[in-house]
Amino acid sequence: MSKIPKCSFAMEYHENTKVLSEPRPFDFRTQCKIYPSSKTIKFDKIDCSDEEQNKSDFIRTLLSRKSTRTFAKDSIGLQDLSKLLTLSFGLRGINLSGMSLRTYASAGGRYPIEVYPVILRSDDIELGIYHYNVIENSLELIKTGDYNDQIHEFYKNQPFVLNAPCIIFFSMVFERSMEKYGERGYRFIFLDAGHMSQNLYLTAEYLDLGVVALGAGMNSDDEIDNLIGLVHEVENVFYGFAVGPSHFVKD
Repeated sequence: MSKIPKCSFAMEYHENTKVLSEPRPFDFRTQCKIYPSSKTIKFDKIDCSDEEQNKSDFIRTLLSRKSTRTFAKDSIGLQDLSKLLTLSFGLRGINLSGMSLRTYASAGGRYPIEVYPVILRSDDIELGIYHYNVIENSLELIKTGDYNDQIHEFYKNQPFVLNAPCIIFFSMVFERSMEKYGERGYRFIFLDAGHMSQNLYLTAEYLDLGVVALGAGMNSDDEIDNLIGLVHEVENVFYGFAVGPSHFVKD
């Protein structure tokens, strides 16, 4: 696999954003833009009542989708993880042109994101770092061992991660998108991540699991790349999720 040229603007941006910067004050009133002098058409408000949610599993799942930061001490089981990965990211089939079809949209069908679950607590899955093989719908064990200390050190700015039995990492394989779309392909990778993360949230809610997106740890993303064993400038981790049974305290 070839590397993206070092002079790439996308790669320069990627290198310069590997460490979390100091957060700035934020006014939540700025979250929505309004055109006060325009003609408006009013919609019905979202009905989150139990009666509305009982109309279908989809409506219940959609309206209940939230981030979880309070995890139970329970472990993650193979059956739950299998359903979570298969429904969130799995292969639906191959079309007539030989392109794989998955449960989420991908720009140009390039599928540049790989999925790496790290099992920190389980009764029926060996602890370690895994890769989700989409084509074979299987877990591939990369490294066996207890990696709680390394994960907790990386996310020490988010102590609730201490109780999560599983961390799922997304990595980007730059070339898959950028060989077709050039520099703009880097943007498309993040669009794919949005499709995938919403799938993960909705599927977790459907399975009564908790999940929360982890935008960044305290240190450089290179630490997780090295932990997994990724080749720098070919594939890098950029997004993580804490997953597991929760106490259903959500926001």
